[in-house]
Amino acid sequence: MSKLLLVLLLVSVGYGVYRISVLYNRSSAAERAVEAPAAAQNTAPAGESLPGLTPQLESSLAAASSAGASALKNWLTQHSQFVPEPRLASIQLDYAQMLVRSNPAEARRIYASVKARTAAGSALASRVAKLSRTFE
Repeated sequence: MSKLLLVLLLVSVGYGVYRISVLYNRSSAAERAVEAPAAAQNTAPAGESLPGLTPQLESSLAAASSAGASALKNWLTQHSQFVPEPRLASIQLDYAQMLVRSNPAEARRIYASVKARTAAGSALASRVAKLSRTFE
């Protein structure tokens, strides 16, 4: 009889541990589901994730970005009419960030231009808001 009670006690303790682990996994999954959209809203989109450039323009933009601010300025002068708005604003913000130490007045002018064109619901609105301390 005591052996039967011991087995029954072990089975009930095992079942209790199993139920607690199931409840814990459910609650942590629910927390992750709540946190995931909030984290997605807080991240600013990378410039490469915005649509609008052909592969040829992507490669020339990468080369100009790595060459420095003057090369990126030349690239913007030559290709800005071919780049749609959210991507163009992102590239111009990158250019302004390159200029911040060498020509802060020009960087602020470019930032103000991008800020004026960026709507509150735009994909770049959070990035523009984060850069406001730097340029204003």
